[in-house]
Amino acid sequence: MPALFAGADLALGERLIAEHRCSECHARKVGGDGSAIYRPMERINSPAELRGMVEMCNTQLNLQMFPEEVTAVAAVLQRDHYRLAIH
Repeated sequence: MPALFAGADLALGERLIAEHRCSECHARKVGGDGSAIYRPMERINSPAELRGMVEMCNTQLNLQMFPEEVTAVAAVLQRDHYRLAIH
């Protein structure tokens, strides 16, 4: 796990992803089950960019997540979808 996500609460991240219905929003944006949105080599190529994208969703959708919650969500996405190389 990249240092940016060290100590992130993965259980919290999983809960927030479910509560905020991230998959449903992604499905509306890209179709299917929404997983097509996870294409790291197209737009997101570093842990910082991944966390920034989660923060953008947080801001645009007014989810009111705290910084540690944004990091927790990004850490789950790193683990489950992105698996970005640690630099």
